[in-house]
Amino acid sequence: MEKKKIKILQFPIANSNGGITHYALENWKWMDKDRFHCDFATMSKHLDFEEEILATGSQIFYISCYAEEDQERFANEFRDILVKGDYDVVHLHTKQWKGFLVEEICKELGVPKVIVHSHNTDVDTVDSAKRHEEIAAHEQIKKRFAENMATDLWACSKAAADFLFGEQIPREKIRIMPNAIDVDKFTFDPHTRKRYREKYGLQDRFVIGHVGRFAYQKNHRFLIKVFREIAKKMDDARLVLLGDGELFSEIQEQVKGYGLADKVIFAGKTDDVAGWYQAMDVFCLPSRFEGLGIVLIEAQTAGLKCITSIDVPEETHITENIVYLPLEVSKWVDAVIGLRTGYLRTDMRSRIREAGYDISKVIKKIEKSYI
Repeated sequence: MEKKKIKILQFPIANSNGGITHYALENWKWMDKDRFHCDFATMSKHLDFEEEILATGSQIFYISCYAEEDQERFANEFRDILVKGDYDVVHLHTKQWKGFLVEEICKELGVPKVIVHSHNTDVDTVDSAKRHEEIAAHEQIKKRFAENMATDLWACSKAAADFLFGEQIPREKIRIMPNAIDVDKFTFDPHTRKRYREKYGLQDRFVIGHVGRFAYQKNHRFLIKVFREIAKKMDDARLVLLGDGELFSEIQEQVKGYGLADKVIFAGKTDDVAGWYQAMDVFCLPSRFEGLGIVLIEAQTAGLKCITSIDVPEETHITENIVYLPLEVSKWVDAVIGLRTGYLRTDMRSRIREAGYDISKVIKKIEKSYI
């Protein structure tokens, strides 16, 4: 008799390659599909990568609204998914508190395992007034969160745990679960570097790179200001930006306004991020905040020197190739230009694995936690 698979609902994912969606899909890619089955729920109207998910045998549930838009309709749709799916686990990926409706529905229906998983350390809303309102609401709701609302509490870093879980939750109850990567995929490869630099005409260029959504959190506007000063001093400097998002057009306009259109490459949302890391000479992440900053793990695996903000969690400090700076343009300019003479890119696989970021190992812990 075939053994019953553990059924997991991953909620929510979105039509982006952002942190939570990337995390959920990458974990499913590595999971033992003979023992586990994942379905996914989203409030996005469509998913560009729908076929890729369906090909694994998973289902995608499109919820027609957010809970804050129509609480009753959302609750009915989410409840229907749980009743029909008969899930053993509901894995709730959370960035901030807006309420406990999903947790309450899971409890009402007796879902055996409910994981509340913190993925960020602040609110990623562009409008300042709205952001402050959301932060205030988050802090008030956080005080009401109780241990019995979930069976498991996870976070991608200590800072992410502090942001989502109030003082009433003992820290020993929270599990820090690393956002792990396919280490071999990102390891430095000189042949790939040569191929990518030739493909994009970067053979004799000093390439500064960034990977991330065009959003308030990622602070592209600051990076463009830094690059403007670098370009004045280094004619061969080029900036490569991977990703898309709500501020994409705004940043394009900033680049044009600075007269940098011929020096900035907007690579868009792409599946070849690993190849682009090889082409870069330095990686910059000037985020206003991060749950972890998985791109820094990837970049260090690729042997890149990384410059990031002091507001990024300390868990990203895996190698000597990373420096944390305050968000002051002159300090970033000096740090980047200081790397123009080059450095030796080395194989960092053992360091990354020792630090606990190898997905082939971490996925076993996750699978064990689902049982």
